[in-house]
Amino acid sequence: MAQDAELAMARLGRTEDVRFSPNGRLLAIAGFAKGTCLLLDVEIGRSGSRPILHVTDYMELHSAALNEPHGFDFIDDRTLVVANRMGGVVVFGVPLRSAARRIHNLTPLRTITRAGLGTRLHSPGSVCVASMENGRCELLVCNNYRHRITRHVTSTDGGWSLPRNSVLLEQGLDVPDGIAISPDKAWIAVSNHMTQSVLVFDNKQRLNRQSRHVGTLLGVSYPHGLRFSPDGNRIYVADAGTPYVQVYEPHRGNWAGEHGPVTSIRVLDDETFHKGRHNPEEGGSKGLDLDPSGELLVVTNEEQPLACFHVPDLLT
Repeated sequence: MAQDAELAMARLGRTEDVRFSPNGRLLAIAGFAKGTCLLLDVEIGRSGSRPILHVTDYMELHSAALNEPHGFDFIDDRTLVVANRMGGVVVFGVPLRSAARRIHNLTPLRTITRAGLGTRLHSPGSVCVASMENGRCELLVCNNYRHRITRHVTSTDGGWSLPRNSVLLEQGLDVPDGIAISPDKAWIAVSNHMTQSVLVFDNKQRLNRQSRHVGTLLGVSYPHGLRFSPDGNRIYVADAGTPYVQVYEPHRGNWAGEHGPVTSIRVLDDETFHKGRHNPEEGGSKGLDLDPSGELLVVTNEEQPLACFHVPDLLT
């Protein structure tokens, strides 16, 4: 790892989400307490028996629009969406790499503050890009302390037209703290903090604010970041209340019904876990992502800003 990048990670303080760009060449880490975003340039070496993640450079993103940045997703390799717990959802263009300039002060391309006509976003904590087609982008946003998921559709053709906003899901949600959509767009998974479970919604149906979840992932303490595997046959869940990532599989391809973890992956040692365990809801990993191939799992929390694991080794 480049030494300067390692020092930049050490300055982050409390982290939250972590996210690969679609091409796997950038990795974004939320500097929640410092109001920053760290963008790492990464390369995956494949010359040995297993892939290795190399951090080659970094950028620090600053903006007046970053206010407790908590959740990330990429619209494309050069466009980053940030959900701010104490602000709105903002869209940034990723600056070009420059060895002479690693700190960038950005102005958003788009700021989303409304959840519908007469309804404002409140405590947006996680975001995922649900679809991209015909110059339009659909974003799903967890409104943590309003206990709802909102949907935002906007253009990506350079004009960044005003988004169409609506409340998508509300039933059964109690501090939704992470969100992911399956690669085939058939399922939406939501980390439901206060029920200590992950709720799975059938996106093949026409969802609305009265829709209820069809599946429940149990056996997780305080779920946070979560991702589907590239083939959609697993869900990985960061457990903020334990030093583990929980792994789930569907019943014959169906996420309906109740599911317990098929395996638990230890991602923190005892010393690191207990150092960050200020209360029963803390200590474990917060952010989680997979590289585009699904071979590498990365996690983050305040005491361990970045750790990487080879998935096939973990599942054997």
